[in-house]
Amino acid sequence: MNQNNFNKLISRQNTYSAKWCNSNANVIPLSVADMDISAPDFIINKLSQFNLTGIYGYTDLSSDWNNVAVNWFKSQYAWHVTPESVVFCPRIIQAVSLYIQNFTQIGDKVTTLSPAYHPISNTVCVNHRQLLESPLIYHNGCYEIDFDDLEDKFKQSVCFILLSPHNPTGTVWQQADLLKIAKLAEKYKVFIISDDVHADFVFDNAIYRPISTLSSYVEQHSFICTSPAKTFNLAGLEIANIVIANPEYREKFKQCLIAAGIHNPGYFSVPAFLQAYTLQGQQWIKELKHYLAENRQWVKEQCARYFPDWVITQSHGTYMLWINYQKMQLTEQQLKHWFVSLAEVEMSWGSGFGAAGDGFFRINIATPRSILETVFTRLIRTSPHASLE
Repeated sequence: MNQNNFNKLISRQNTYSAKWCNSNANVIPLSVADMDISAPDFIINKLSQFNLTGIYGYTDLSSDWNNVAVNWFKSQYAWHVTPESVVFCPRIIQAVSLYIQNFTQIGDKVTTLSPAYHPISNTVCVNHRQLLESPLIYHNGCYEIDFDDLEDKFKQSVCFILLSPHNPTGTVWQQADLLKIAKLAEKYKVFIISDDVHADFVFDNAIYRPISTLSSYVEQHSFICTSPAKTFNLAGLEIANIVIANPEYREKFKQCLIAAGIHNPGYFSVPAFLQAYTLQGQQWIKELKHYLAENRQWVKEQCARYFPDWVITQSHGTYMLWINYQKMQLTEQQLKHWFVSLAEVEMSWGSGFGAAGDGFFRINIATPRSILETVFTRLIRTSPHASLE
C-alpha cells in the first residue's frame, strides 16, 4: 500500500458531510468520528462497477454475507461465531434503539459507563427509559471501572450498554474487567448490548475481546454490534452486523427489523462489505493502523512540546485521543472561542459526552498528517498558554 493514499488531501466541501459542511468553510474539523482518509481502492473500484448500470434498485444481502462476516471475526479477533447468529442491521444505533423499544419496558433502567458516546446514551432517554451512568474513575491520565458503583447500578437495571473499545476514552477493556462485568450481569440478570464498532482499531499490542466470548451467560444474553463502517470509512453506506447467539432473541429481533421497515440494504452496501472483509481488507487495515499509530505518536509529541498542560488519556483503542485541558483553567466556552473562532479548528467537546466529560475534548487523528500539522500550527499561533520554545 502506498502511504500517499493515506496522505492524500481530499476536499469534502459540498458533499453534505456532517463533519465538514460548516457555516465557516475555513474551520478544520477533527470532531466527527469518520476518517478523512479514502476507503481503499479495491472497494472504490468494485463500487464503480456497480455504478455503471445507472439503475439503483432494491438489493438483497448476498448468500455468503453471514459467512464473510464469520470469517472476519475469526481471522481478526479469534472469535468463533455461527453464521446464523449474524443479523444485518444498517446501523448499530438502530439495533440499540430496537432492543430498548421491544425488549424493555417504559421506565426500565439502563446502565452505561460515563463519559460515553452521546447518541447511545440519548437513545435510552428518547425511548423513555431511565439512564443510569456509572462514572469511570479517572486517575493519572487513565480510566478504570468503579465496580462497586457498577454493581449498584446493575442491581437496578435490565440492560447494560458497553462500548468496547470505549468511546471517547479509547480504553481497551482488559479480560479481567470484562469477566467482572459478565459476572455482575449474570448475578443480576442484566442483558448486555456491546457496541464494538471500533474493534479493528487497537494499538500497542492490546487485545480486543468480545465480551460474549468470556461468559456463556453473556453469550446467550447479549447483542454484540459490529460494523466495517469505521474500519474502512464506510459509515454513509450503513452496514452493521449484530451477533445474537440466542435463537429466541435473534428471531424476535428479526421481527423487530421487519416491523420497523428495515429489510433491503442500500445499493452499495453489499459489494462494499464483501470487498472489505477479505485478505485485501486485512492487509489494508494493518497498513492503515501503522499510519494512524504514527499520527497518534506525532500528536502526543506536539502536545508534550507546546501544550504541556494537556493530559492525553493513556489508551490503546480507536482513532481518537481524549485530552484533559483542566490545568489550563479555561471554561469550555473559552476553549471553543480559542479553537473555533481564533484557530478555526473544531474538536468534539467534552460536555457532549455527559458531565464526566467536563474539562476534556476529543481529537480525531484519522486524517492526513498535513491536516494535523496545519491544525497544530493554528493552535500554537493563537494559544494564550502555549509553550513556544
